[in-house]
Amino acid sequence: MINIYSSFRSITDPKSAKKFVEDVKWLDVDNVLLLTKNTKSKVMYYSDIAPYDENAASLYGEVTDYLKSEGIGIHAWLCLFHESLENPSPVVKNNPDIVLVNKNFKSNFDEPTWSDVAPKYSTLWICPSAEIYIDYLKDIIREIATNFKIDGIHFDYVRYPEAVEGRYYCYCKRCLKSFKEKYGFSFPTREVIEIRYFVSVLTDNVTNAVKELSYTSKKFGKQVSAYVFTDYVTAIECCYQDWPYFSRYLDFLIPTLYEVSPEYAGVLVERARAVASKKCKIMPAIYANTVVRRSQKGGLRWSQKRDAEYIISLVKAIYDNGGDGVSLFLYDTLFNPNRPGGFSREKLIKLKKGLNDIES
Repeated sequence: MINIYSSFRSITDPKSAKKFVEDVKWLDVDNVLLLTKNTKSKVMYYSDIAPYDENAASLYGEVTDYLKSEGIGIHAWLCLFHESLENPSPVVKNNPDIVLVNKNFKSNFDEPTWSDVAPKYSTLWICPSAEIYIDYLKDIIREIATNFKIDGIHFDYVRYPEAVEGRYYCYCKRCLKSFKEKYGFSFPTREVIEIRYFVSVLTDNVTNAVKELSYTSKKFGKQVSAYVFTDYVTAIECCYQDWPYFSRYLDFLIPTLYEVSPEYAGVLVERARAVASKKCKIMPAIYANTVVRRSQKGGLRWSQKRDAEYIISLVKAIYDNGGDGVSLFLYDTLFNPNRPGGFSREKLIKLKKGLNDIES
């Protein structure tokens, strides 16, 4: 099973929309994870409830119709709890208390996520405990499922932000109330035991959001999937993403294998298969570009290779260790050799042959 992510960065007009479908068909892709709600508060289709990207919206229906006519599955890729700091959606503007609150009890509007790392990284996050935002996401799912020929809903940013500033989120009134009601504890506290229980409050928030959004998606007969941190211990510790548990609400799971060596990929896939729900398929994400990032730091986990042979070896390791498919990230670089990290036609042909050999 081969999935591929795609934004609308390379789909700008009817001609490029047609080329996009021809490209993924040529690569024998089974499913496209098509960006439908981005991290800037916009959806990619004409919506009655959410702000939308005008250019993408003019093409969204055409792209989904093209894909469906070629027998390619379509999963609407939603960036769940990430919003534009400069221009958040109306539901956020009208309910400012749904954003994250940091350990200094400052709203994400006042001290944006990652703003103390560097101002350019400033971003806005919604706390998954906010029912009004969950309802907003449900309405988006209903709108997509009703108006377009899609097969599934794909969750991204289904978590809290990484706590690069220390254990930092979220201390909103909903999270504090839950902490008090479930465990009897209150902040401020420096007791390690008490703080440990707060992690459970936050993981419950994320899991409950997955459960509710999954139920809504399945009411419309749609498959449900999620993009998650590969190491489940790290996922829980740094962004409160308990995917071993919430995988029971999913049809397939996409843990990241970005820049991972094939040898270590086998270990990670085996672990994922061991802890995820048995009915949930494992289809890890692979970087489909030539850029070297964090692997420059070295270590057994990493590989600095970035070519067709590297991707093919990763795919083989995934299947050999219990994976059910792969998810290429993303079309925008894989099929655009003129962009940084893009694959040449020669590399694409090698990749196609290697994937076909493995799939057969």
